[in-house]
Amino acid sequence: MNHDIYVFGSICRGETTPTSDVDILVVPFAKNWAQYPHDWSVYSPEVIEEYFKKGRLFAWHLHLEAKCVHCYGDQPFLASVGPPAPYSTIADDINDLEALLKESLKELTAGTSNVVYELGIAHTAIRDIAMCASWAMLAQPCFSADSPYRLPIECPLEYSIYRQIMLARHSSTRGVKFDFDPSYAVRAVTETPLAKWVNSLREAI
Repeated sequence: MNHDIYVFGSICRGETTPTSDVDILVVPFAKNWAQYPHDWSVYSPEVIEEYFKKGRLFAWHLHLEAKCVHCYGDQPFLASVGPPAPYSTIADDINDLEALLKESLKELTAGTSNVVYELGIAHTAIRDIAMCASWAMLAQPCFSADSPYRLPIECPLEYSIYRQIMLARHSSTRGVKFDFDPSYAVRAVTETPLAKWVNSLREAI
């Protein structure tokens, strides 16, 4: 098997829930990528090296959390590339994610028929904004699903609603069933001052 295989994400942090999946990274050293399941993350060694050189946040995620479960060479490939460069695109990444969040909130406010999907997008944007901000605000970046609630600036969205929209994300991407009223979550998300929270994070950074 000429590839390295890693697990990363919630299973490595001990944060699995009934709706969690297992994040698998494959670094193949051959060109036959068709052998891997479609829901695995497959990145060539060249792409991984580029991410590490550019200090991408995903590279730091792998560097800090990924565990090698199959090694093709004498040492895991991720160990051989060393630590990533410093993460330097925080502002741009937060701007892009805030635009995604605003578009999702706009759709929800307009009464979109894709409520569950848009709630899931809102969750992803909120989570990832916090992950980006954590680089500058915590001792090390936080990749927890609960990252918005690990920052020193309080997230204004009620935690129970955040967990509901996380289930909406899992529903739209993994087919997970949920038993909450999405219309209540829509009201809560659209009425919460999330833009003010993002600006507070930006100012703190």
